[in-house]
Amino acid sequence: MKFSKHTAIIAFSVIIGLSTVNAQLLNEHELKINIQDIRNSTEQLKKLTPITFDYDTKKFNKLNLPQGNQYGFLASNVKSILPDIAMQSSQVYSLGKNTTKTARYDSVDSESLIPLLVAAIKEQQQQIESLRKELEALKEKE
Repeated sequence: MKFSKHTAIIAFSVIIGLSTVNAQLLNEHELKINIQDIRNSTEQLKKLTPITFDYDTKKFNKLNLPQGNQYGFLASNVKSILPDIAMQSSQVYSLGKNTTKTARYDSVDSESLIPLLVAAIKEQQQQIESLRKELEALKEKE
């Protein structure tokens, strides 16, 4: 039996279609438990020390680290303030034919900082609005 390009595309489409039918939609309120608002985010973020740095790409060339100036945090600093977003990462790299090694290092899940940043902006906005009302009240007394 000879297959054309069109037959292959149709067969591929059918396979994709079958896997889509089996997809399960999860309700996020069932998936996520112990949901709590983030509090005191401004105070937590004030304790962090943002840094710039360069990876030692010569010494650790097998890790394919990005070159040039990087922005981030020292995981050791973050761990003492926000231990849930400081973690140990690992990367497997080749030492030669059929030989690998795993490098483990502390890192920061920077994406997890986004909800903290949003919460801190909201806290600061509440403070700004409160100060604005206080200022307007003082101006009215004059």
